[in-house]
Amino acid sequence: MAKFSPVQIEEINAVIKAVESKIKENVEIGAKDKPVLAGLLQANKIEATPQHFKCKREYSDTVVAYFVKEKGLKKNRFSSNFQSSVFLL
Repeated sequence: MAKFSPVQIEEINAVIKAVESKIKENVEIGAKDKPVLAGLLQANKIEATPQHFKCKREYSDTVVAYFVKEKGLKKNRFSSNFQSSVFLL
């Protein structure tokens, strides 16, 4: 796992706090750019509306991994590494 400075840890924790406030039952988490995710959802005829959380590309993997490992959320199949936003679907 990557080592982060105290400032980076504060930024990651801010994103985690924002995501935690919106978690509901049976949601999936992932990281993907907004326009790409919108296209993927439309192409696969998925009607769900994702909630996006702005995040630095370097932190998206860490945030998603935290929720998958620690909180038990399911990782979405469209999730990718180093993306500009984390989403809940």
